[in-house]
Amino acid sequence: MRMVFIADGHLKGIGDPNQAALVEFLDSLKADTLAILGDLFDFWTGSNAVAMAEYRPTLEAFSRLRKRGVKIMYFEGNHDFSMGPFFTNELKASVFDGLTALEIGKKKFVIGHGDTVAMSSGYRLWRAYLRSPLFKVMARIATPKGVWAIARKLSKKSRKRACLSDENFVEKRLRQFAGEQIGKGADFVVLGHSHEPGVNPLESKGRRGVYANPGSWARDKSYLVFDGKSFSVQRWGGRG
Repeated sequence: MRMVFIADGHLKGIGDPNQAALVEFLDSLKADTLAILGDLFDFWTGSNAVAMAEYRPTLEAFSRLRKRGVKIMYFEGNHDFSMGPFFTNELKASVFDGLTALEIGKKKFVIGHGDTVAMSSGYRLWRAYLRSPLFKVMARIATPKGVWAIARKLSKKSRKRACLSDENFVEKRLRQFAGEQIGKGADFVVLGHSHEPGVNPLESKGRRGVYANPGSWARDKSYLVFDGKSFSVQRWGGRG
């Protein structure tokens, strides 16, 4: 078993060099499963022709992964949600809209983006609005270019409301949450959102487990590899 976890690419569009690097990474990937822990895209909601064009290199790389037999799991973030038919129908990806408990290789996992762990009251309301029927209606009425323009503005607001300027606070809360989950029976807690890569053994209520975070693709080109027994943080340096 080889699972690769990646998060927080915050891809801006067709001209973003982070997208070109990600495509190289995906095309070189040797794994059974790719788990995306949210915010890979700076903004994605539903199906939008402009977003599909802006992220076409990555979407095509996903399709090539699928043809190679790699399973794709998408855990939605605060910048990408309601992933739409390309992911569920064409890629046959498993899409999860929040923190999810899974059993993988007889081990108990809690996996997700992590934004819901450290929410302020303002961010909680903002997150609910972006997923509300009202926003979905607005997105359907607007033109694809109009939705893309709105999305870029909302992305900036979402980033501010997520309080990622204080990443240490977010990371501290994620570790606390991971400890709580390990105390309740989880073996591994895997989260993104804080942009802090690491593999952290934890003990809670007499149980031992691991909290792992792939960090930020946008900042460090970092990702996690799980070999069926343990995690390691690795960094993409290109094909040579």
